[in-house]
Amino acid sequence: MLGKKLALVVVAVALVLTPLSAGAQMNPRSKPTTVGPLSFDGNTYSGPDCKDGEFRRNGDTGRVVSKWTFCTFFYRYSRAQDNNSNRDFGAMWLATRVNPTNGWCARRVISLLGVQTSGTGRVHKRAPQGRSRGANRSRRVQTRLVVNAAGSGATKSVLKKHWTLHRGELKIRKFRREGFTNLRLGYKGPTKKTASFAAAFEMSWPQGGKPPSIFPELRALHVKPCST
Repeated sequence: MLGKKLALVVVAVALVLTPLSAGAQMNPRSKPTTVGPLSFDGNTYSGPDCKDGEFRRNGDTGRVVSKWTFCTFFYRYSRAQDNNSNRDFGAMWLATRVNPTNGWCARRVISLLGVQTSGTGRVHKRAPQGRSRGANRSRRVQTRLVVNAAGSGATKSVLKKHWTLHRGELKIRKFRREGFTNLRLGYKGPTKKTASFAAAFEMSWPQGGKPPSIFPELRALHVKPCST
């Protein structure tokens, strides 16, 4: 009887990003579709939009169990469409991908987007909505965030993108911890297929000031052999 080998791999790409001074499975490097007065801003936050790496069996020295990609995209809502004279509005989009390899499967994947709200930052809407999504087999789902400056916008904007949810269950949870408001997508498989996820927040900050810091995180638990 074959035994199971479990690899709990906590990503090394959990980091705080702060504003700088003055059909196939979803590709996380591909930006979401935008509708309305939203503009991509690739200069406000430090660091690259996307990072790539590997999860290994025993830290940095073990065999590769999966490869990951991790992208954050920041969008600003047009101030000309915003009737709130005190705050600026925008959206943060997080897209992640875990690609199991060498006979391993992703048993659990946790994708988390945190926005600092202990200071002047606020979050208003989140996507996906609800508490859970399930799939008896791989199916197409969509993350869709409506941005309208917390109700003060003259025109509604949308960020959206389809991705594939593989067989299993996705738990969706919003919570606050250590000054950050977080949106956690927790997938329970297992799956040997490439797993991708997308989450987003509408957020705001004082007009003319810096947007809040963000804390994106990706974790995965792998298993071998895989039964699916």
